[in-house]
Amino acid sequence: MQTIESTKKNRILEGAKKFIKSFPPLTWVVILMIIFFAIAEPSFFDIGNITNVIRRGSSLWMLATMATLVLISGGLDLSLGSVLTFSGVVLALLLKAGANAGIASLAALLSGTFVGVLNGFLVSVFGIPAFIVTLGSMNIFAGLSIFFTESSAVFISDPRMVFFGAGAILGIPIPILIAVLIFVVSFVMLHHTSFGRNLVAIGENETGAHLSGVNTRRTTWLIYVYASTVAALAGIVLSSRIQSADPTVGVGWEFEAIAASIMGGTLRGKGRGNITTTIIGVVLILVLRNGLNIIGVPVMWRSAVVGLFLLSGIIIDVTMRRRE
Repeated sequence: MQTIESTKKNRILEGAKKFIKSFPPLTWVVILMIIFFAIAEPSFFDIGNITNVIRRGSSLWMLATMATLVLISGGLDLSLGSVLTFSGVVLALLLKAGANAGIASLAALLSGTFVGVLNGFLVSVFGIPAFIVTLGSMNIFAGLSIFFTESSAVFISDPRMVFFGAGAILGIPIPILIAVLIFVVSFVMLHHTSFGRNLVAIGENETGAHLSGVNTRRTTWLIYVYASTVAALAGIVLSSRIQSADPTVGVGWEFEAIAASIMGGTLRGKGRGNITTTIIGVVLILVLRNGLNIIGVPVMWRSAVVGLFLLSGIIIDVTMRRRE
């Protein structure tokens, strides 16, 4: 009997260890951080604060999901933040010119698609390194956003767009619903379609994938198109929520998205990654930013603290995974 009981206990312990190891190492950092901020400021757990954090984080979540998919394919997209900004600028300027909200939104969405088509074409057809291509796109469209707005925010007052960014359906904020929808679509695409399998295969071994019959050019091209289109949608959501298009609002977002992806366990060039665990990285960034704000850390120090945490988090995560 004792032997049977000890065997059961060992199995339970082994199962618990495997369950714990299945989470990214930074999961526990996030939990500790939440506990710390909750103790330091009880209002941290207010429903209003939590809802606000999730609403604000919806655009970052969408960007991080796209960054993960591109990284899984062995690529890299540094233009996501600029696409987010540029789509918001297109939306706001068209609305200001008197365009219908639907037409303005479609044009803003297609502006992101255009960037994705351009990035994907240069990477997949010409074979130019993704870092070079997307770095160029990042600077081009960041510059265009500043040029078209003359370095000033363009306000959005159209009630339909304001509702789109700040409204709710069945009590759930629309930005959150959109982010969840993008996540579900991306999850199904990655894990339950041939496109997702091809994406992973390219990330693991592009040459091998090509020799096995995968159309590597088309798959690579399409993932950049999808990523930029969703980034544009995130920009529309963000601009509608804050009711303005700021020409610098997306600065640094691409790096936070990539950092969230890496902290979630995604490794570029190995076909290894999971958009589900990317959420851990996103939550860490959101909790850290909100917590620093609530406990009153000066604005001038917040970016430095967040950057330090992200860098440390990535180093810890990568180091621990190399030891596995």
